[in-house]
Amino acid sequence: MLCHVCRVHVRRDFPYCLHCGTLRRGAAPTSYAAPQLRGLDDPALLVALTGPVTTLGRGADNDVVLPDASVSRRHARIVRTGEGFRVEDLDSFNGTAVGGVDLHGGAAPLADGTELSVGDVRLVFEQPRDARIGSRTMLVGTQLTQLPVAGQEEAPEANGPLTARPRRRSGWALKQIPTERGTPRWVLSSTRTGRYLELDERQVFLWHAVDGENTVRDLLFAYADRYGELALPRIESALSAFADAGLLRGLPGRTEEERPPGWRRAARALYRALLKLEISVPGLDRLVTRLYQAFGWRLFTRTGVLLAWLSVAGGLVAFFAAQGRHHLLDFGGAGVWGPVLLAAGYVTALLVHELTHALAVKSYGRTVRRGGFLLMMGMPFAFVDTSDMWFGTRWSRVVVALSGPLSTAALAGWCATGTALLPAGPASAVLYHLAFGLYLNTLYNFNPLMPLDGYQALTDALRVPRLREEAGAYFRTGLWRDLRAGRRPGPRQAGMAAYGLAVVVGTYGFLGLALLAWRSRIGDLLHGRLAEPWTTVVEAAVVALVAFPVWAAPVRLLARRVRRSREARRLPSAGTSVGTAVEEAA
Repeated sequence: MLCHVCRVHVRRDFPYCLHCGTLRRGAAPTSYAAPQLRGLDDPALLVALTGPVTTLGRGADNDVVLPDASVSRRHARIVRTGEGFRVEDLDSFNGTAVGGVDLHGGAAPLADGTELSVGDVRLVFEQPRDARIGSRTMLVGTQLTQLPVAGQEEAPEANGPLTARPRRRSGWALKQIPTERGTPRWVLSSTRTGRYLELDERQVFLWHAVDGENTVRDLLFAYADRYGELALPRIESALSAFADAGLLRGLPGRTEEERPPGWRRAARALYRALLKLEISVPGLDRLVTRLYQAFGWRLFTRTGVLLAWLSVAGGLVAFFAAQGRHHLLDFGGAGVWGPVLLAAGYVTALLVHELTHALAVKSYGRTVRRGGFLLMMGMPFAFVDTSDMWFGTRWSRVVVALSGPLSTAALAGWCATGTALLPAGPASAVLYHLAFGLYLNTLYNFNPLMPLDGYQALTDALRVPRLREEAGAYFRTGLWRDLRAGRRPGPRQAGMAAYGLAVVVGTYGFLGLALLAWRSRIGDLLHGRLAEPWTTVVEAAVVALVAFPVWAAPVRLLARRVRRSREARRLPSAGTSVGTAVEEAA
């Protein structure tokens, strides 16, 4: 259901649109939990707006008393209306501002997350919900990194002084997300680097403790007092991840001016490009917002969704009905224009696919920062950054993930319908080939084994955000450890092992197809131009570059183990640094 004012999805468990604050049609605001005012500078200030009118001022007769010299005795009031909440300035001396704009005795609507200043007192208007968001700024990123959980990964050695006082940097967002096992998980984002970190409860405890007053030693003992263990390596691992994401300052060995040498930065850039070459266009949100307000919102109404599914179903019937009249690679006399029009149709469908993802993000009132193209394993892909949906519900993320393939299937349905209705000829043949290719593309995107739309929807539906990593790790090590110990895997473990095996087979199958395609292309290009063995050498070099994301990780792991083995032979004990740090702390 879309808001009838701003055309953004309205949650049924809220009486008001979280984007513009308009009352949902048919909702009674008194039957829901009341919104609240939260102090930005005073965390203890938290007031539920239960009444139809809530007054704010310095006087004791106000509903919300703000004992600040900049606040008038009767400064402002918040009114609940049939269209939502609004704040009204009561001709105060220092004024009331909403979003930095002074009302000058006027009024302004309040949407979820709206900041207002009553004199010098900063407040935020929030609808109640379980998801807690901290700090003032939310910004999308392109990466969700999960920090190690105690007992799951090998802890690194402690290596920093215990007298350092790390401090959080401003501009961060923190949200709790539900998980399959019911254990609390959190997403922390940075405004400077655009990175996300997935945290557990203990890492969130550390995040709130790095206030610039506590030393690393204080963190060590506070952690031990809370969780009963001296976990210095784990603490340093979390602090290092915070610093890498641009969320922390004051960590030893990390200064604002510190930069690696030029050759090392160039090597890192080359390494990232070989893993995934990406060309992105930033600042797309304004354009996507205009498109959504102009026509895109209609795609997410009940009528638009119904028409999309009817297009898919009707197109499949038409496609199978037209199969007897057409054959693959037969363009019905279109000549060279057949492949040209087919390629143009594929590009158009690709743009529609990604645009639908972006419009789906806007339908939930979220932000689309960028989009573009990337080359991974030698295969081209398009993308739209939908990372801001991490601050939405899991089912909203499922809708965003499936909206792209659904649009492609609908386009295929229209092409198939055109094939069935048009007489046999070039136009009908081109539409048939386009429908066939788009149906294949839809199946490929729904494939849950590749990190594409179907996989993203599956991980959110199962509440397992790192399904590939967890399943792969269990298949490689956990399964065999259980079998050697005589433990019979349960249903969940068996499912993870089966999925991990399917991921391995699917990944290497995809890699094999990519390598065969590139080897064929290079071989055709070099045929007659180079003599053996140079043709084979060039083919092997290209194939090695295409397969770099696959063989780079094992090579790095092997190099790391060799380096650690050499360091262990030089040191009397591999655990000396950890033992020394803990002894110093004690």
